[in-house]
Formats: sequence, structure tokens, C-alpha cells
Amino acid sequence: MEKVQNKNLKIIGEGSYPGGDYEKVKLTGQGEISEDVCSRETKIIGECHIKGKATMDELHVTGSLNIDKKLNSQRIKVIGELNVAKSMKANTLDMRGFLKGSENVELEKMMVKGGFQITGLLNVGDLQVNLQGATSKAGEIGGEKISIKSRNFLKRSYTLEAEVIEGDHIYLEHTTAKIVRGNDIEIGPGCHIEKVEYRSTFTNKEKNSKDISQVNQI
Repeated sequence: MEKVQNKNLKIIGEGSYPGGDYEKVKLTGQGEISEDVCSRETKIIGECHIKGKATMDELHVTGSLNIDKKLNSQRIKVIGELNVAKSMKANTLDMRGFLKGSENVELEKMMVKGGFQITGLLNVGDLQVNLQGATSKAGEIGGEKISIKSRNFLKRSYTLEAEVIEGDHIYLEHTTAKIVRGNDIEIGPGCHIEKVEYRSTFTNKEKNSKDISQVNQI
């Protein structure tokens, strides 16, 4: 199928459309893009399924977006769900909802009010998460600044589970991990950690907590 060049793709209602190179993609309703798609700006209100790779400078989702292959972007803003079956790479992600990544996720900045499930490595420069809605999981988390909080009006605490969390400056709440390693580490309420390894400072706000098995300065 010949790909469309330098045009806008507008979907209203339901339908299936070809992939290609577009200036703008706008979907309102429920739509499917059958191949790889590249765009400068994409706005989705409703549900969208991309059956190929997505390369989008600006991506805005209100609803849900499923991508069968890789996602590359500069700026992503989501209110709802984003599911990526392969790797994901972007500059910034601002999310209110849930992210699911089946491989590695690489971001410069990630702000989440909700949660995520990432099978591989979450590599992010600045990670700010307020856990809500469901349990979050990641294989490994690496970054410069990592802040995990669990605060909401219902006073219910949601959790994060990870094998390894490593960063320069780390603050954790309601986190379960085998290893937490970094320069400056602060542990808040509800954490269960097998080993903490710190270089400069370590603070445990739960003074009488027995939920950290081992603490070493390295």
C-alpha cells in the first residue's frame, strides 16, 4: 500500500486507515491505523490502535492508545491509558492514568499520577510518580532523580514493585525492591527493601522499621 505523504489524517467515528507520513493526525472516536505512522502532531480522543511503529513529535491522548511496535516521540501527554508492545523512547511524558510497556522505556522526564507496568528497564532522568489506581511494576528503574509517592484523597496507598532502583537522588514511599542504590537515599513509609546501598546520605523516616534488611555505605 502506497503511503500518504505530507497530509493530515482526520478520523471521526470508527474506521481503519493506512499508515504513512502525516503532518497532523486527529482521531475522535474509535480508529485503527494499519501500518507504521509518522506525524508532527497527533491528538486522540477516544480509542486508537496502531498496528505498526509510531513516530510522533507531539502526542496527546485522552482515552486509550495501543501501539503494536515501537513508540518514538518528543512530548507525550496522556489522560487515560498508553500501551506499547515494544520499546518506548521520548523526551517528556506527562501522564494521568496508566502506562504499560512490554520492553524498555527511555525518557528524560516522566511525571505520572496513576501507575505503570514496565517489563524491562525504565531509564529516566527525572521521575516523579504519585501512585494511584493499581499496583505499579518495573523490572529495573534507573535515573538521576527518582521520587515515588503514594498520596490520594481516599487515603489508600498503592505500591511499586521493582527488582532494582538506582539513581543519584532517591525518595521512596510504599515501594518493594530487592536493591536500592544511589548517592542520596530517603526512605518513607510503607517500604520493603532487601538491601540499600548509598554513597553520601541515607535517611529512614520509619525509625523503627524492620522492613529494610541491610544498609551499606559504598
